[in-house]
Amino acid sequence: MGTADTQNPGPCEEMTGAHQDSFQVAPVSHFWVARLVEIDSTWNPKAWSERLFTRELAEPFADVRGLFSNDHLVGYLIAHIVLNEAHIVSLGLDPSWRGRGGGRFLLEDFLRSSRAQGVTILTLEVRVSNIPARALYESCGFQVAGLRRHYYSDNNEDAITMRYEHELPDPRTRSSSQPELASHGGLDVQDAR
Repeated sequence: MGTADTQNPGPCEEMTGAHQDSFQVAPVSHFWVARLVEIDSTWNPKAWSERLFTRELAEPFADVRGLFSNDHLVGYLIAHIVLNEAHIVSLGLDPSWRGRGGGRFLLEDFLRSSRAQGVTILTLEVRVSNIPARALYESCGFQVAGLRRHYYSDNNEDAITMRYEHELPDPRTRSSSQPELASHGGLDVQDAR
């Protein structure tokens, strides 16, 4: 299992409070489908079925990662990645693991990973009433981008659309150790975009 760096909070603000748990993030296989359903059913009024999780795991554009503690799956994040954009479809934690920094750890890991994959824009929807999730996303740099009226079919609750943009390095401040862009016919490749 890959382990994210717990000493570097990444794009999110510093974690507050004691962080006692040791988390790891790793891709999730079909082996974990029943556990994904179990976690999802603890918080999602329209819980996903095993069939839906299995379909997500088979999608080439879906990134399904689990949050593990001592080889026990305690949370998950599902995102769809297309070209340079990612949409976080679902992020859930086992209720007994909430408030321990796992959601932040999982989100930070995904932000780092998505940037490494060339993703520049991330979006998500969150219930207006889900204040803890909204606070987490905002503390990690997501900004409110809009409102979707009656988005959630279980109770017609509105959703807040949130957006995050990875800061890209300014090409004018490239260090001398970075390779120069290739040229073709006197036109810089960067200028040809």
